[in-house]
Amino acid sequence: MVLSELLDILTGISGDPILYSIVLFLYTIAATIILPIPVETALFLSPVTPIWLKALMLGLGKAVGASAVFLLGGKLESPLDRVTAKWGWFRKFVDLMTRFVDKTSYLGMYIILSIPLMVDTVPIYIFAVFNKKGTMNLRYFALTNLLAGITRSAIVYLVFHYLGIELFEPIPTP
Repeated sequence: MVLSELLDILTGISGDPILYSIVLFLYTIAATIILPIPVETALFLSPVTPIWLKALMLGLGKAVGASAVFLLGGKLESPLDRVTAKWGWFRKFVDLMTRFVDKTSYLGMYIILSIPLMVDTVPIYIFAVFNKKGTMNLRYFALTNLLAGITRSAIVYLVFHYLGIELFEPIPTP
């Protein structure tokens, strides 16, 4: 229900590149923090908005949303420790995720978040919450999300370009 309403809003403003970019930015922040949906759909809805601007807004929205998740993830460490103290099996899961985040760090997160159609809310929370050793810091966490969002957009654009489908209106030549 929420997804269709958001897509209706984006479709309704698709003729205005500036307004579309602002709403895409906010939509991407929401998708990063609370909406487990891929945001690539928004790349198709405004053919008058340049693809580079859509990619930038998608990347910036991911960076801002991921920064909020990173800050929230640090606050979840104490409640997580209380839960793992009660349930031993859960401690094994937490240890596994902590090792995964520690070993893969920014590169692992970048690769996962660069995959088109990947629901990235969950991986972002995993990397934020299970960063128990402090392997990752806020600045590079946000930068990794920015770059992964732009990369993801570029991959979608290139695949569709290769298939002969353009995601923007080409500038007419005189």
